[in-house]
Amino acid sequence: MRRFVSILSAAALLLASSGVAFADDGDEGLAQFRPRPVSNSLPRFGVGVKAGSLGIGVQAGTALAQRINLRGGANFFNYNDSLTKDGIVFNGSLQLRSVEAKLDVFLIGGFRVTPGLLLYNDNKVTATGTVPNGSSVSFGGTRYFSNPNDPLRGTAGVSFQRFAPSLGIGFGNLLPRSARHWSLSTDLGVVFGGAPQFALGFAGSACAQNNTTTCQPVATTPSVSANVEAERVKIQGDLNSFKYYPEASIMFGWKF
Repeated sequence: MRRFVSILSAAALLLASSGVAFADDGDEGLAQFRPRPVSNSLPRFGVGVKAGSLGIGVQAGTALAQRINLRGGANFFNYNDSLTKDGIVFNGSLQLRSVEAKLDVFLIGGFRVTPGLLLYNDNKVTATGTVPNGSSVSFGGTRYFSNPNDPLRGTAGVSFQRFAPSLGIGFGNLLPRSARHWSLSTDLGVVFGGAPQFALGFAGSACAQNNTTTCQPVATTPSVSANVEAERVKIQGDLNSFKYYPEASIMFGWKF
């Protein structure tokens, strides 16, 4: 009997010690499935690459508050083309250069309102044109022919205010508040750049008829210069209504 009791006691002690070991192993094993603590600190830095109506750009940003980001960046793009119309060869160039700052204010989820500023706006269009022999142009309602010995040569350009506010809406967050690092954002808005400024100038000799006997230099003939200026003013009037420049873009970002 004593031997039977001794065997039972030994077995009980063995089971008790095994239970403690299993409990310890269980706690350690379950620990890997417990959720990690979530940091309440705001994202410090994020970068993005975007493409849109202001050109190809790079962005950098930081979080100011739980629903507010500050970001800024630069945009650039070049495009050159040429065409021939009425015998006149035109060579044009579109140049987009700007530096911007934006404030993202999130309203619901990833939807936001984004006021901003173009701190430097060097967006412009330039063009040159040559009027060959036998072709003509109209300045201020008066038609002039190009002198074959001194052809008419023109330059034109459209420029914008250097500083301009903007306002838009968008969806997406360059600095996600979750553990996710990448982001995809879209923006749609308008730049309040004011009326673009148009410049027009001509050199060479203009002829009242298609011959070389009635030709006068544009630069030293007041009546021709006045008609060139009248043409510039007319085109400027057509551009005065284009005070708002549309802004649309898509951006891929990465949060560090």
